[in-house]
Amino acid sequence: MAGITTSTPPILTGVALARRQMLTVLWLRWRIFVNAFRSKGAAGELIAKILSYPMLAMMVFGPSIGAGFGAWYTVTNHHPVFFAAILWGVFLFWQVIGITTSATGPSFDLTSLIRFPIRYRDYFLLRLSFGLLDPQNLVGFSCLTGVAVGVAIAAPALTPWAALTLLTYGATNLFFSRMLYAWLERFLAQRKTRELVTVLILFISLGIQVLSQMAGRFSSHHGQRPHFSPLVTSIGHNLLAINWFLPPGLAASAITRLNSGATPLAFASLFGLATWATAFTWALHRRLLAQYHGENLSEAPSASKPDTKKPVRAASLSTPLAGLLSPATSALVLKEFKYLLRSGPKLYALVLPAFMVLLFSGRASGLGYAGIHQNTALYIYPSACAYLQLMLVAMLYNSLGQDARGIQFYFMAPIHLRQVLFAKNLLTFFILLIELVFIYICTASLTQLPPLDITVAAVFASLFLFLIGCSIGNVRSIVSPKVIDPTQVRKQNISGLNSLISLAVTIIGGALCYGTFFGSRFLFHSNWPAALTFALLTGVAAFLWFLVYRRLDLIAEDHRETLSNELCKAG
Repeated sequence: MAGITTSTPPILTGVALARRQMLTVLWLRWRIFVNAFRSKGAAGELIAKILSYPMLAMMVFGPSIGAGFGAWYTVTNHHPVFFAAILWGVFLFWQVIGITTSATGPSFDLTSLIRFPIRYRDYFLLRLSFGLLDPQNLVGFSCLTGVAVGVAIAAPALTPWAALTLLTYGATNLFFSRMLYAWLERFLAQRKTRELVTVLILFISLGIQVLSQMAGRFSSHHGQRPHFSPLVTSIGHNLLAINWFLPPGLAASAITRLNSGATPLAFASLFGLATWATAFTWALHRRLLAQYHGENLSEAPSASKPDTKKPVRAASLSTPLAGLLSPATSALVLKEFKYLLRSGPKLYALVLPAFMVLLFSGRASGLGYAGIHQNTALYIYPSACAYLQLMLVAMLYNSLGQDARGIQFYFMAPIHLRQVLFAKNLLTFFILLIELVFIYICTASLTQLPPLDITVAAVFASLFLFLIGCSIGNVRSIVSPKVIDPTQVRKQNISGLNSLISLAVTIIGGALCYGTFFGSRFLFHSNWPAALTFALLTGVAAFLWFLVYRRLDLIAEDHRETLSNELCKAG
């Protein structure tokens, strides 16, 4: 028939197919970014991102200037050890920023691409290319650029070699971070290995703090030259020797050796650095290849035959508060308690405040040895209580995130959503009380018994900040929820705007509490006026919480669609 063509579109292969797939993924990412502004709360999230840009700029330019100045000084004065220390600082800063910030990459799971006819090589390149503009990569490459500029100013002839070495070192850091996140997500995908990883991270992070405290204790006091034991000196020499075989030491050796005329050693160091980059790439390749071949780790228990000899009993939903609460609320509290026991990060966060007492006591004793006593030990307890408020932020400002798709059952069950939030607040309140007592015991054991006026003031100040956080957090948990995925390393527990609001509330509340503390001490030479002030503020905060609590169901009804859309993205 006239006007009808039977031609078919050409079949793309090779480079053309890879280019088309890359452009398709970029277009999808762009559409997700644009469509995100049509959802509720999009304006607030945009404002939060704009306000966070100055902070990100400080994170990028501040360390970069410092790294550049340090590189110029160490190269000028021929201090290879200090130059290696700068590159170690860049490496650690790179990894810490990567873990503590969320990814700015796609909001979809890139592993879903393996459902489509995509070659493994293209899948590998896509996984590497996405996220290059994440904060940790911007900070890391910016610091290395500062180091390159510092080396170029100190020794212009080293500029090409330093640029090549630092570029290789940057690629090594990039491959290491990608490899680390990929394997961490592999172990976090199952509950047993997730608990082991959490315990390991807990011991490593706390162990570093303990070692830093012990290192300070080995030194002498009153500003004299530190004297370390032979064991500490031997460990330091061994670590320094091992450093030259690790990426930061190899990169520093490649630059400083060429500057001193040892060209063969410089090339050997650069080759060793490239070997590390290749090893990290191979480890990442092994993990992505397993995903590409369809590896799917599930937490579902294996099927087992029921034991017919034992009678089946109904699960008990009773709690110690069953006589004071309704059956539904009692069951909700029990559910939240089981959530807590299965959440490694939450348990880790609850251990930190008591551990911070040890660090605060060490700092206070150090100030005392330095002659700056000023009753610093008296305020260890309120300082630890203030730190505790930071640990409760994720529990208050995204309290529905861990329920994920379970939010549908709340809407179908004969309960009010405010009962759910009340149960979550109640369990967090009990955690707060237990932590306050535990911190008090640790403070009294490690330093001295906190005075009664400071203790009462600190307790009421903690209750005041907690109730304010509950009032605002309950509303934000409904208005701007976010799924908590324990299998993902680099995902925030709360949205950007919630994070900004919680930070502002914590800073303002902390400044108000400390101002009241020191104002009471300065004007009345006692902390009892501060305790009375915090008691009155606690009453006001409790009344505010009750007013907000009565309106939670109405707020939830207006945001039912938002809750369902956001929390049902899990899995």
